[in-house]
Amino acid sequence: MRILDRHILLSFLRNYVISFVVLIGLYVTLDMVFAFDEFAEVKDRSAASGVASSWAVIRHIVDYYSYQTFLIFAYLSGVIPVVAAAFTLIRMTRFNEMTALLAAGVPLLRVTLPIVIAACVLNVLLIVDQELLIPRMIPMLTRKHDQVEAISRSYPIAGMQDDKRRLLVAARYNPPTEQSPASMEYVSVVGRDEELRPTTHVTADAAAWDEEAGVWRLKNGKIIEGLQGDDRAPDEAPWDTYESSITPEEIALYRSGDFVQLLPTARINQLLARKDSYGTIDLLRVKHTRWVQWLLNMVLLLLALACMLTRDPSQLKLGIMRCAAVTGLCMGAIFLSQQLAGHPHGGPEWADTWPAIMAWSPILLFGPAAVFLLDRVNTRGS
Repeated sequence: MRILDRHILLSFLRNYVISFVVLIGLYVTLDMVFAFDEFAEVKDRSAASGVASSWAVIRHIVDYYSYQTFLIFAYLSGVIPVVAAAFTLIRMTRFNEMTALLAAGVPLLRVTLPIVIAACVLNVLLIVDQELLIPRMIPMLTRKHDQVEAISRSYPIAGMQDDKRRLLVAARYNPPTEQSPASMEYVSVVGRDEELRPTTHVTADAAAWDEEAGVWRLKNGKIIEGLQGDDRAPDEAPWDTYESSITPEEIALYRSGDFVQLLPTARINQLLARKDSYGTIDLLRVKHTRWVQWLLNMVLLLLALACMLTRDPSQLKLGIMRCAAVTGLCMGAIFLSQQLAGHPHGGPEWADTWPAIMAWSPILLFGPAAVFLLDRVNTRGS
């Protein structure tokens, strides 16, 4: 059986690499088609002309998608082994290898054992990708298609509340890049009491994020205290730092819930442990989805194997259609559950448990279905 297992394993791995290249290439091609006008803007802004400007666009496309490939792989990690396993079984059936195995008394389910084990091991690539690689590329992954030199665009912050009821206003916020930390321009922080009345006012021309200290370093910062005091004029004094729960990650969550998908699970847990953290629902949704994604990938694979295993080569086309229908239905349920996980129902008491229920629901639905379909496979040739 070692020779058979090695043959099936090598065939599956070869098809896995081919599926990886084809599916990611198809994804990149479709994305380029829909974003062609944005790539054209790069050429229009280029100071060069003719061939030089075309090469500038090509360099930008290669640079952009070389980072996006890691994120695309996280999206397609469940589909790639399904396609690889399907083509492996199709090839074995087409060249009568499956018939020879059945004649030798090898059960069909035993044939799939190297594929299942290899898929489990390859899922480690997804963990490495999500937890180690993608978090290191966040500044590059948040770029738009038409951004060449600027890694991320600036935007204002209007009335963001921190953990001490203070309101942060900034005329312009510059997200962090590989060359510079996050920064803000023309900063204003209004401190408030329990009745939300202003008590202090901090102003600064600019603020830069200090990652080691976990504070904002203010430039020309000043603080005015005693806004709710007696009739005397409030005191004004220099102020160097602004320390609060508002970090570059909190600002990114405040602006877009999609940012959380780029964070490692350990950082997500840290943000959830904070009081009044922004984007709690999205944090919980991504956290629970990470826990079950490995199992969902295996459920997809088992569904595909159950549909593709057949003793009769004439039933192969029917098996392919069943595989496409069943796995497509499962993927649709996964997508729907992830969307519903971000919209809790039943009141605030369900806010913490609803994302977990939605994340596990596809497994509870299609996991037993995969076991049932595998049990119905006639595993022997007799």
